[in-house]
Amino acid sequence: GQFFVMMSPQEVLPGGTQRSIAPRGHPYSPKSETPRATRDEKRRAQHNEVERRRRDKINNWIVQLSKIIPDCSMENTKSG
Repeated sequence: GQFFVMMSPQEVLPGGTQRSIAPRGHPYSPKSETPRATRDEKRRAQHNEVERRRRDKINNWIVQLSKIIPDCSMENTKSG
């Protein structure tokens, strides 16, 4: 909706002072896009490395457990 002020600026702003409004800057700046893209790529690469290590740890624990548990061979674990 829209609002309309039915008063003069002197009545709205006491003392008759004019208020200056700062110009609105554009939220998208082409200069800042390049560092952001490289930062996103670094974050993605770091995340991928962390996830890869996590999966490797899980897989290593599965292999160790399969060696410890009797009647559990690698052939059975591969088929489910």
